[in-house]
Amino acid sequence: MTPLWFKAFDKGFPDIMKNRKNVVRGACALTVAVGLIPGAAMAQDSGPKLTIGGTTYTKYLWGTQRDQGALYNFTTVPGEGYGDNGIGTELELLLNAKISPQVEVNGRIHSRFNQNFWTNFGGFGGRNPPTNCTAGDCGEFDPRSNQYIKLRGMSVTLRPGYLIDSALIGATDLGQFDPFVIGRVRYIDRDNAAAIMLQGSNFDRKLTWDAARISLPRLWAGPNFSTGAFHARDAAYGFQAKYTASELFDVGGIFQYANDQEVNTEDTNFDDGRDLTPRYRNGVGGLKAGLHMGSWLDVRGAVYSSYSNADPVLSPANFGGIGGYSAVLAGHHTDQTYMLNASLNDPLDVGLSFNFQLFSIGADYVAVMASRREADVLLTEGHDGSFAFPGPSNAAYGIYKGNPTRIGYGGWTSEAQQVATINVDNDFTDFDEPMAETAIGWKGVTANPVYTNGALELGGEYSFITYNTNWQAYGNDQESLNNTTYPGTELDSGVGHNFRTAYQPFQDKKTHLVALRAKYVVDVLKGIDVFGKFKYIHETDKRLNDPRFLPFQSGACAGGGVACDNSLRNEYSPGNSTADLYRNPDVITNSQGETGYEFKPFDNVADDDRLLDYTTFTAGAGYQFTDDLYVSASYSKFFADLLDGNTAFQAYNNHEMASGKHNKNQVLVKARYILSGVEFGLEGQYAFGSFRPDFGDGFVVQYADETIAADHGVAVGSRGFVNRNKGWNSLEERNFEQMRVKAFMKAQF
Repeated sequence: MTPLWFKAFDKGFPDIMKNRKNVVRGACALTVAVGLIPGAAMAQDSGPKLTIGGTTYTKYLWGTQRDQGALYNFTTVPGEGYGDNGIGTELELLLNAKISPQVEVNGRIHSRFNQNFWTNFGGFGGRNPPTNCTAGDCGEFDPRSNQYIKLRGMSVTLRPGYLIDSALIGATDLGQFDPFVIGRVRYIDRDNAAAIMLQGSNFDRKLTWDAARISLPRLWAGPNFSTGAFHARDAAYGFQAKYTASELFDVGGIFQYANDQEVNTEDTNFDDGRDLTPRYRNGVGGLKAGLHMGSWLDVRGAVYSSYSNADPVLSPANFGGIGGYSAVLAGHHTDQTYMLNASLNDPLDVGLSFNFQLFSIGADYVAVMASRREADVLLTEGHDGSFAFPGPSNAAYGIYKGNPTRIGYGGWTSEAQQVATINVDNDFTDFDEPMAETAIGWKGVTANPVYTNGALELGGEYSFITYNTNWQAYGNDQESLNNTTYPGTELDSGVGHNFRTAYQPFQDKKTHLVALRAKYVVDVLKGIDVFGKFKYIHETDKRLNDPRFLPFQSGACAGGGVACDNSLRNEYSPGNSTADLYRNPDVITNSQGETGYEFKPFDNVADDDRLLDYTTFTAGAGYQFTDDLYVSASYSKFFADLLDGNTAFQAYNNHEMASGKHNKNQVLVKARYILSGVEFGLEGQYAFGSFRPDFGDGFVVQYADETIAADHGVAVGSRGFVNRNKGWNSLEERNFEQMRVKAFMKAQF
């Protein structure tokens, strides 16, 4: 049909002037036509589109520890703060722009809780200059409390349609790789890793591959938690491929090489630029295969080999003694890790399935980019998060003044997840989150039967674990214990497994673990969920088991009020003795007039033996009150009968001794409520219990004076002893009590 505007011009200009009505009609028609043409083109071409969404998350913490350093229960990062009281809100904006079918842009703008309490009143004021910033004290002068918004997760994804499937430039969570080699970063920094990543496939996607260049995190990805002074070029390079031959069989491989470099100080000719020299190098290779026999049998195996080389000049040759800290080992190391998993899905057709795992993670296995948390590489439950640090109160160095526990007596409330690194990350977590623990050095077997029958679910576990770190003097009796390349961190003493401790100088350890979990839906009202759990751990560690490693010769401490002869040092090799770690006690007279040794001399290989019998029970029930509200309540009981060395060993001189009987109780209430896109959650806990110490004999009991009482929170006149580092260990029965609540509101838009 000919438009009116065309007819008007076809009749000529004078006719248009005579008929204004036709002119107006024609102009309107022209406007509509011009407006419709781009709209039709955009509908066909699908031009750029920007989508904005987000989340606001408000967290409420209340607890009887009365800590307010930050809005997280736990951190090990110096100066970051931790707390169990406060309210805070964070905002996350998610940006997605589809520029074309081949190009997509993603970004995230995110605030962080940290010290952004509601009581900051917008983050104004504060200490200036910003020093020692915890509890929001620095206000607007510190990014942890000035309510800043931070760019995160910025990436561009290209899908050209040829050669490769996609290319990502920018932020990624690394989740498509392998937690033993290159693993997903912990959730609050999930896409902080930045990379150039290519993905491709061939042979009708039977062959898939990923290649990446990942910038090394300068804050932790190297010796002594650092990549040195020059970090802009530091990177890890990864490649993995998988070939699926058929539905029955697949095979793959993965490789990672990390290169931390420094400017070569010997290059003094600046005219041609500056040379680089390696500070730390880490290579990891792995081969994996899977056999899938239909729905009833699945078998997967993997072998990994690692190479770790830290320059002893540009990075520490050791970490200051047996209790040093580092994300990786010092020196040069190679080792292997082996994994075999098998799953039988109801082979007898009675509802009973089986999962099995054989594993051996090398003592010297190092993968600097392996998962630090949010990956459970072993089938076993492992230890519980309830006892996460050496002392009975979960205090890392509790014998010292002013060193209270961070996570609290209750610890974390679930079993642990195992990761294949000593660079374990539990920082910025709350008590209701899982605890990660290192599995470096673990080897053993786990069997996991699972039975389902209607409303009944049963699951069990038996694990036997021994350790590739079972050695004497770190496996090298020609070196001083303080000249070790192994970072001991908190060292392995206390009720549980200290989550980032893989190494101690002497170890002869075995672990047996038995667990049973049950869940049943009672057909009453809408159905009541009844659940329970039983867990038992029997763990032994003879630690030092060869008399030649005793610190002093026989008879050095004769007793009877006679001072020890410290000249009778015992050397396990020329110039090397454990007497540097375990000095002899002084003879003292206590306030009651009793004379003797201030602690027992280390003169028997049994003085540092460890024997743990750990039992826990849980029973609870949950009910869906409405379609939106679910509430559950549970009670857990923990018994730990522990021998963890006597006063001669004294938990490596730095920790609260934990030998004795532990009786802990936890009452837990959880609730979840969802209302039209807004989720509310609550977890409340009441933990209480007692510790009755038993540190052996061979020493004179001391009684706390006013200074000791004030420094350590004990009663004047209470019994205890002062250890080698002048820390106080109480001999009195202790009673613990802690209440804490975490509630949150999460709204997505």
